[in-house]
Amino acid sequence: MIILSPAQMKQAESYAMELLGLPEEILMERAGMAVARSIRRFFPEASKIVALAGKGNNGGDALVALRDLVGGQNKLDVVLQFPEDQCGESVRRELRRLRSLGVQSSAMGSQSSWHKIQHADLLIDGFLGTGLSGELPVTLQDAFERINRMDKAVVSVDIPSGVDGETGHVFPLAMRARMTVTLGFPKWGLFLDPGHRYCGAILLAPIGLPDVSRFPEGLIELSGVLLSPWEAKSLLPERSPAMHKGSAGHVGVWGGGPGKRGSAELVSLGALRSGSGLATIYWSEAENEILPRNPEIMVASGSSPREAIFDRSDVLAIGPGWDPARISVPFVRSVLDEFEGPVVADAGIFDVFQKKPEELRRKNGLPLVLTPHPGEMSRLLGINIQEILSYPRRIALETARLTGAIVLLKGWRTIVAAPDGRTAVNPTGAPNMATAGMGDVLTGIIASFLGQGKDAYSSTVSGAYIHGLAGEVAWKHGVRAGLLAHELAFHIPEARKTLEDVQVSSTGEDLLLFKPLN
Repeated sequence: MIILSPAQMKQAESYAMELLGLPEEILMERAGMAVARSIRRFFPEASKIVALAGKGNNGGDALVALRDLVGGQNKLDVVLQFPEDQCGESVRRELRRLRSLGVQSSAMGSQSSWHKIQHADLLIDGFLGTGLSGELPVTLQDAFERINRMDKAVVSVDIPSGVDGETGHVFPLAMRARMTVTLGFPKWGLFLDPGHRYCGAILLAPIGLPDVSRFPEGLIELSGVLLSPWEAKSLLPERSPAMHKGSAGHVGVWGGGPGKRGSAELVSLGALRSGSGLATIYWSEAENEILPRNPEIMVASGSSPREAIFDRSDVLAIGPGWDPARISVPFVRSVLDEFEGPVVADAGIFDVFQKKPEELRRKNGLPLVLTPHPGEMSRLLGINIQEILSYPRRIALETARLTGAIVLLKGWRTIVAAPDGRTAVNPTGAPNMATAGMGDVLTGIIASFLGQGKDAYSSTVSGAYIHGLAGEVAWKHGVRAGLLAHELAFHIPEARKTLEDVQVSSTGEDLLLFKPLN
């Protein structure tokens, strides 16, 4: 599913208005009706509803929504961020229409405005749109803080006020929504940290914009996607009735070490639970006597694992559990350059190549997947963690181009980037996954999909989706904390079954893109 920046969304709307003859007022009407529709569907008990309207089109959308809710037992009111004479034409037009229906407005900060807000069942947040830039006025910061403390049901129009539509940055406060109705296309700021934390459930509502395939070539650079369930489903490896263990992929795992041997086992377990036919850990001769806890996992050892790695593995996972002081950099280099299969690299690899990311590029041009968390990315690039957390999509994309690898940057919402400019954000995951070893299982899933014949980008984005979905499955089974990484691996088959059962949505319907876990 295409995901846009605010600037790209503006281009899409301009194209629809100028070239397709779709008036701005019609787009606003459809946007407001979509917000009203969501309120009827998800908040049917709300009767006292207040629209919080800024001076621009976002405020106009909120007022249209309020007008669409006129009738029945609803008690409706408007609170304006600015005096009416300072508002845009669309807001003034909708205020005139609402007054004709008996709905009055008051200015933000007045005693009557806070009385309306305090006694409302639901607030429609139309203060600011996706075009936010710079610091919020102190008066608006105070208003957000006060409203958030009330813990009201808030439905935000397009994006919560105070969240940057492209980066997800917050300036420095934002409205905390119970639901965000985003219009036309998803926006990056809805799924990047910390903005995502303010959105609540995220509903995508169509407003009549053309399908992206109808945009003129070059009008919008369409390289970013939000991975939807049906798209993730289409990327899963197929399971032929004639498949056997030799055709399901042999994942080699070069990892583990003193105190961290479990890392290699978790990678292997993740691979087998994701459909691999075989998994072998390559340990040094000194570790030969230690057997994996799962009997299905094989072990090969010796003073040099080269022959076993090169001759037996279809795909190789390297780095988890490494002690960089015990790793031969020349041998790592030879594996990257000479191994004739895909490589997934994690954990210790980023210490071995600390501040030398360009040296990770494979000279043979075969697929490489890197799966750092922000701390590992910081060590690899030699930059501050806060910069990575603030601009994860840009950092991931720059690293992908520098290394020639598919880069999966773990986080509140995992970002995947490819050297050719493709980027994806993964919407799955659960708080119970905040335990050691989860990244090792993810490495195994991605390696498994590669070994089953999927390309590197597809394996990485679908692997991230399944990994997060397994955590959600465990959550729904009641495991809210204390989920162990090897337990997550056991939920992978059910996660896959859940994904395989997904039905493609009908074109033109409202789509629930994200729902907070209960």
